[in-house]
Amino acid sequence: MAGDKKVETTGHQWDDEEGHPLQEYNNPLPTWWLYAFYACIVYAVIYWILFPAWPTMGSEEFTKGVLGWSNVKQLTQEMARAQEAKKPFDARLAALPLEEIAKNNDLFQYALAGGKSVFANNCVPCHGSGGTGAKGYPNLVDDDWLYDGTLADIQLSINNGRSGQMPAHLNTAGGAFGAEQVNALVEYVLKISGQAHDAALAKQGDALFHGDGACFSCHGDHGKGSLLDTVANQKLDKSVGAPNLTDAIWLYGGDRQTVHTTVASGRSGQMPAWGDGYTGLGKKLDPLDVKKVALFVHSLGGGR
Repeated sequence: MAGDKKVETTGHQWDDEEGHPLQEYNNPLPTWWLYAFYACIVYAVIYWILFPAWPTMGSEEFTKGVLGWSNVKQLTQEMARAQEAKKPFDARLAALPLEEIAKNNDLFQYALAGGKSVFANNCVPCHGSGGTGAKGYPNLVDDDWLYDGTLADIQLSINNGRSGQMPAHLNTAGGAFGAEQVNALVEYVLKISGQAHDAALAKQGDALFHGDGACFSCHGDHGKGSLLDTVANQKLDKSVGAPNLTDAIWLYGGDRQTVHTTVASGRSGQMPAWGDGYTGLGKKLDPLDVKKVALFVHSLGGGR
């Protein structure tokens, strides 16, 4: 093309059989590219001098750089500053009861942010990332609670843990009833929960529920659970944790087969204790973290 710079040859030439010579050209890189390349080399040398760069032969050490900077040191400094910034908020959290914290929007939002982090690191494996639970693990976003959903009760559950024991009733599983009696109890539970059932067996189950089975002593005279129902003339006992059998909310499932398994073989539910003086799942939360996660769980929508 007109105006193109002519490329010189090196003078080296090969002749081919058809009379067209092959020539070796000398086409150097643009000057600006060379300068940029040299600048990169200079920059790299300066970087090696200033910052950590090269591993030391035969060890896990490395050249430190004259500035003494490192990602670890920067992270440590930033974390220390963050801890200092948190101290005034944590002091107020420690001093105030949960109900007062919930009324202070700035402090409440700070507690929720911390509680969300604590929940994600410790509670998600059982209760799920959204707190909706799974089979055998309670849903924390509805208003159905075994031990009540007030701030104080949630804090107590987290700090001290809970142990829910449903005894086995089938004689071959350690209980006192035969197969027909267990079937009768199952049909009665299906009846009071509004499901299809055998009326004759349910009538027998009613007698067992309020008699030899003593189911009413935990679930209440009407089967509504220990938070809503109890034996006549007795006070409600929040520590029992017996579920409501008349609604459609089931921890393990409400179909006939699952209810039969529960009545026959029993259930053993364990909420680990996370508070000071307990080990939880090999971990322990400090009192502030217990407060934060209690406020977070209460805020999920089901708290009373």
